[in-house]
Amino acid sequence: MRSFHVRHHRTALTAAVLGALTAASFHSVQAAAADREMPVYTLDDVVVTASRTEQSVKEAPASVEIVTREDIDRLGAETLAQALALTVGLDVTENGMVGNQAALRGMSTNQTLILIDGRRIRTEDTSQTANYYELQRINMDDVERIEIVRGSVSSLYGSEALGGVINIIRKHPEKKQVGVSADWTSRQKDGGVSVDFGKTGKWAWRTSFKVSDIRERGAETASNQYGRKYYFNLDGRMDIAQRKHLDFFFDYMNEDLDQKSEAVTQTGGNYRSNPGTVDYNHKRYSTGLRYAGEDRRGAYEMQVYYTLFDKKQETHLRSNGILSDFDDMVFRSYIADGKRTWNVGADHKLTFGGEYRKEEYESTRIDVGGGHIVTRNGISKTESKADLDYAALYLQDEWRANKRLYIVPSVRWDHNNKFGNKVTAQLGTTYRISDRSRVKMNVGSAYRAPTASELYMHWDHVPAVARIRSWLVPTQVHIDGNPNLKPEKAVNFDLSFEAEGKRSSGKITYFHNKVDDLINLNTISRTIMSSTPPPPHPIAIRNIGHYENVDKATLQGIEFEGRQRLGDQFTLRSTYTYLDAKNDMTGDRLTGRARHKLSLQLIYDDFKHGWSGVLWNDWLSDYYYAAEGRGNAAVKKNTSATVLNLVINKKINDHLSAYFGVNNLLNEENTTLYYDGRIWRGGINMTF
Repeated sequence: MRSFHVRHHRTALTAAVLGALTAASFHSVQAAAADREMPVYTLDDVVVTASRTEQSVKEAPASVEIVTREDIDRLGAETLAQALALTVGLDVTENGMVGNQAALRGMSTNQTLILIDGRRIRTEDTSQTANYYELQRINMDDVERIEIVRGSVSSLYGSEALGGVINIIRKHPEKKQVGVSADWTSRQKDGGVSVDFGKTGKWAWRTSFKVSDIRERGAETASNQYGRKYYFNLDGRMDIAQRKHLDFFFDYMNEDLDQKSEAVTQTGGNYRSNPGTVDYNHKRYSTGLRYAGEDRRGAYEMQVYYTLFDKKQETHLRSNGILSDFDDMVFRSYIADGKRTWNVGADHKLTFGGEYRKEEYESTRIDVGGGHIVTRNGISKTESKADLDYAALYLQDEWRANKRLYIVPSVRWDHNNKFGNKVTAQLGTTYRISDRSRVKMNVGSAYRAPTASELYMHWDHVPAVARIRSWLVPTQVHIDGNPNLKPEKAVNFDLSFEAEGKRSSGKITYFHNKVDDLINLNTISRTIMSSTPPPPHPIAIRNIGHYENVDKATLQGIEFEGRQRLGDQFTLRSTYTYLDAKNDMTGDRLTGRARHKLSLQLIYDDFKHGWSGVLWNDWLSDYYYAAEGRGNAAVKKNTSATVLNLVINKKINDHLSAYFGVNNLLNEENTTLYYDGRIWRGGINMTF
């Protein structure tokens, strides 16, 4: 970790760079700015995730943010994590074992629901994997926009939505077009092609294919998986009648990755480390049908879809290639859902619907009692199976009480085959003070049932090695589930004020979440020392995790967003989140969360000449985490980081564009937050 003085100088340098650029741009365009009347920020965009129906962002009571295709292109985002880099109240951090995490308003990553076109993604379901990988498993060439709802929406989406929802909305078949993309970074390269076949008769089709090649970075780096990823998507739409259509989709994803690892054996008090390589072979298939239409009463849709995620991991000794460890995991989900909107007069719109979901998890990483033995190369493990069934019904009313007041109450009944019934409710309101200002409030309850992994996991793994002074030591992970876990229950409240002027806009929100029986992965990290000569030295780091309920926890804070247009081409945007997350029983802070997160962004758009770009700096302060210690004592520490990033884009013509960028421009290194150096990147996009 850098010293305070180094960090202070870097922070000052970053602020000076941003300040100089901002000042220069402001003075150069101030005269032009005085003559323009165009609002800096348009809030008239339509969002569908907040209420499962179309609403304007201005009117929706929920805290909503939309990442448009233009935003994605401006950032040169080839991953979902990069596309979400500038959003408010969303922690997107890298994890050494599994990729990235996405957590809203201090809730853990498995309390944030990720959807694709409104469909749930079946994937890993632990606190250490839920949503992490998914930020790297989306083909961004297929994405039209991303809708983010901050705050609980359990009354509409049920479990996993305590913190909010991220809905990735993909492109749909339109006109005939072929697209080719190529992206390069100092850590990986990507190539993709997409084909829109246009409409032939009643049918329209779109397909895409992409390959990512991740280079090896060595065993000492935080994120050291390398190899290839493959993506294939096929989408079709058939017009059945006027305003009625049938959608078909098939998605395929394959990860063929390796990771340098260590196999640790113990004989008596002696430990031995054997270099190994972990082979990751992950495949996911998703397919389904969706029927949707409209009539004089409103809109309706029904869909059925299936997802299979097959995850196999094998560890081989590098000296002779012999298998030393393995894990098998298969996740399946079967989902059927539907909804109906009904316009009840001019002032009410009712939305009602339901879903049935069956989830199956069969794995060598869980222990539910029983199962069958799997043997490879003389290594035997018990493979167990867990099933969870969900059923739900929900009802929502969008009531326009008068010209200024908009009220949206909702209620949902959930049934889980292990935890029984639960009813959640929400009330959202928007009060329009004027055409350019409004107050919004949301209050409601939320619920999340434990996942199969949280209940039954029993897993040992050696994902990486770490350097302690002059010694390179393996990092062991052991995680145990807890079959006695209780479902999480929460009461949430938020109050916001937002306004926009001719050239500026702003929004400030206070949020308060009271959570009972918060499911937390309690981790103790300890260093194992040698017991034989030479003198004692570190031989392994052992991370022991156990799922437990925190009886009562409070997560509260403030979100702020402000924009100022600096003439025709520059926009200055700032975001800030303050988070106070604590265990009410002990008064201790919850780990894995930052108290302060500040982002300052200078956005450039020169549409006339085809240039665009963004320079932004993220300050992450007072990040509280479980640190390495000796013995069984839990050690907690704080860390901070400052990261400066830059992306420049050029639209060469209507069919060709290119970008160049640098992540972590000042080469910040922080092992806790997994910042391990500067990343250069660039790419081109062509259409025919």
